[in-house]
Parts: sequence; C-alpha cells; structure tokens
Amino acid sequence: MLDTDLARALPDAARPARGLSVDLRDAPRGSRRLLRPYVVRATLLDLLAIILAAAAGSLVDTSVLTEHGLGQPFGLLRPPLALVLVWGASLVTVSAYDVRIVGSGPEEYRRVAGAALLALGVFATVSYFADVDSVRRFLAVSLPVGFVFMMFFRFLLRGWLARARQRGQFLSRTVVVGQGRHALELERHLASHSFAGFEVVGRVAPPVEGASVDGWLDDTERTLVELSADAVAVAELSGIDSDLVRRLSWRLEGPRMDLMVSPAMSDLAGPRLSVRPAAGLPLLHLDEPQLNGPKALVKRAVDVIGGALILVLLSPVLLVVALLVWATSPGPVFYRQQRVGRNGRPFDFFKFRTMVVGADDLRDDIIGTPDDDISERYRCDPRITRVGRVLRRWSIDELPQLANVLTGRMSLVGPRPLLVDELPLLVDTDHRRHMTKPGLTGLWQVSGRKEVDWEERMRLDLWYVENWSPALDLVIVLRTVRAVISGHGAY
Repeated sequence: MLDTDLARALPDAARPARGLSVDLRDAPRGSRRLLRPYVVRATLLDLLAIILAAAAGSLVDTSVLTEHGLGQPFGLLRPPLALVLVWGASLVTVSAYDVRIVGSGPEEYRRVAGAALLALGVFATVSYFADVDSVRRFLAVSLPVGFVFMMFFRFLLRGWLARARQRGQFLSRTVVVGQGRHALELERHLASHSFAGFEVVGRVAPPVEGASVDGWLDDTERTLVELSADAVAVAELSGIDSDLVRRLSWRLEGPRMDLMVSPAMSDLAGPRLSVRPAAGLPLLHLDEPQLNGPKALVKRAVDVIGGALILVLLSPVLLVVALLVWATSPGPVFYRQQRVGRNGRPFDFFKFRTMVVGADDLRDDIIGTPDDDISERYRCDPRITRVGRVLRRWSIDELPQLANVLTGRMSLVGPRPLLVDELPLLVDTDHRRHMTKPGLTGLWQVSGRKEVDWEERMRLDLWYVENWSPALDLVIVLRTVRAVISGHGAY
C-alpha cells in the first residue's frame, strides 16, 4: 500500500516513465543508434589494425610467440595476445567509440592516440614490475605500426561517412530551439554543412512571457517525438535562459536525444559541457550526469569493499552500542523506517534507535514542516534519549545503514534519503536528487548537517547529482570525518 501511495506522490519527472501522451523513449530513432554502423566498422578496423601490429612485432621478434610471456602471474599470456586485449580495452576506456565524437572533428583522432599511449603505459608498467625486458623490440615495432594503421583506417572511414551524409544518410534529425536572426543563422549553418551530420527538421519557439514552463517542456517533447528528432540545438540570444535549457536537458536525458547549446550559455553545468564542432560552429555539447558506466561500477565496488571493511572493523563498537540502547531505553534496538531511494522507490532504512518508542506519532507536533526555526526544534527535540543524543553527536546511530549499502539500496556517499512524508515538500526539479542512490553521508551533511536549511539541502543534492565523480565522493568522505569530529550541526 505504501508503495502505491509513494508512486502517486512522485511527480512525473521522478517516475520511471513520464505521464505524457507521448514519451521520448517511444521514439523509433536515436542519435546514438544512428551511427551504429560507423561504430561497428571502426571497432572491426581497429581490431584489424591491432592484429596487423601484433603480426609485425612478431616478425621482428619471433621469440614472443614461444618463449616470452609477461611474467608471473601472466606467464601464459603471450605479448601478441596481450597487445590485442590491452589496446582494445584502452580504446573502450578512453571512449574512442563515443558516437558524439566519431565522424567529425579532431577529438576522435585525439582519443585514438590517447588509447595508444594508455596501452603503452600499461605494457611499460607490467614489464617493469614483472621484470620482463624481452618484449621491448616487439612493442617498439607493434605500437607505431598499429597506431599508423588505426589512424589511416579512421581517415578512410570518415571519408566513407562524409560521402554517405552527402547522400542524406546518417543525419541526425535536428530541431532548433529559438527565434529570430540567431535561430535562422544556426539553421542555415547546420543545413549547409552536411558533413557535420545534422538535418534541420523543425524549430520550436521559446515560451512566451508568463506561460507555464512545464507546459512548454511537455509541448516540446511531443514535437520532438512527432518529428522523430535525434538532436536539439539551442540558439543563443533567443529569449531562452540557462535555467530553461537545464530543465530541457533533464527532459532529454537518456540514450535517444542529444542536446547542443550555444557558447553564450556556458554557465549551464560546467563539468558537463564539452565542445563539439558542428558545421563550423563551436557548439557546446551538454553531457548527461555520469551516473552509469565504468565510474558507477567503481562507485559500487567502493561501496561493497568499503562498507564491508567498516562493518568488520566497527563490529565491537556496534555490539556495545546495541547493548547500551537495549539497557537504557525500553523498546527495540534498531529503528526501521520507510525512506525514499533511487528512482523514488521506497526501502527499509535502519538506524540505532535514539528516540523513545512512539516518537513518529509526535513528529508533527514537535518538528512540523521545514521553516526558518526547524533547526532549533531539532536541537531541543524531547523525544531523543540520553544515549541517543550521544549516538547522534558522533553519528554512530547511522552505522546500521551499512547493511543498506551492502545490499545496494544505499551508497556510502549520496543525497541523504528523505522521509516519505517529505515528498510533497519537493518541487518538480528537486526529484532529480533521486537519480542516484541515497548515501550514508552526503554533501549537505558535511556542510552543516541539520543547520543547513531545506532549500540549501535541495540545492546541494542537485549539485551533487549534476557533478558526481569518484573524486567528489572522496572529498565528501574526508569532510565527513572532520564534521563528525567537530560535531557541528549534530543533534
């Protein structure tokens, strides 16, 4: 029953699918699927280049085929096979097959070169630690040969793509958002440079003053689906501010739609902006938040390893705390509550009990709704037990949530999970905080904990989602240690 009520409480933007008559995910096309033939050809040709490189290196030094492995524990892995595996993995690591850069501009060549340098670095590191010097002649020949073949094949492949685009193939159906002279200029540039890969199929005017922004966004989505659009290009100085473009980008997130904006709007979301030359214009490409892919796998690995390690190291402390809670206050040791998790789904949230039994029934009378005085009400909350106040001061009551981290419901770092009753307080854009897993600690917690007001909490949570990275998580963890020691805002 609670799951149903929670789903009803969530706005359209926070649900797995928006409640529109049409949805971008129903679109039959997608700019990232459009260039799939190019990506397949590039992958096969890169593999061919690496195989030719391995063959050339083996001709120069035939001993790599029979005598020399890569040392323990890679004794059976011969250098030619290792070259194929390492170089192929390097190409994937540097995103050399990202459809947003393939086929146009120098960025594609730069990433191919970066993959070659990465492969060289991996081989140099392994050979140093494994004390294997005998593969140097092999690498001295194979790496340059492979790089030359790879760049040559990409050059031929780009020529094939250019000719195909001149025939009207592999063109991203593009809708220009804007009005006036700048929108017309953008349309002309995109239409007259076929090699850039854009076909202008329509234009959307910005919302009129005083009109509903949400209504305009809904109408724009419907237009994009009706036109089978693959990309959106926003013209500068067209009555569109950066906040509107940001909200539009949130609507377009996913595998089917690319968004480009003019350089005049470079204040959108700094870390997510990258230059993508198109039709001679330095358009900026707005990337999606990095919530998936290899970085997300690293985040999950850190959660599992770090959570398990902390749980083992602190198990004696957890046992002592459990005994203290049991001995000093009638009721259960653990407190279980429904909180809002990733994608707005509820989950069971665990803490050491720090309040008297029945405290939930008194919350509305004591805490009420968030306002300027809510921090003081938290500070003087009479429901907190004496042991509970100590546990809260040192954040020890949160440690049972490590079980949620290990089960994948939470992360070590992320926006703190909200109460189900707090959902009505969120505006539509605030629900983007639920795009990632809630965390044991978060950005607003290390910025003052309960002394941070509601609006600032939401702003910090959204900033975390927009700018997430493993390095940011590390900074938050280090700041968490300082916040716990200082006790600032803990009550």
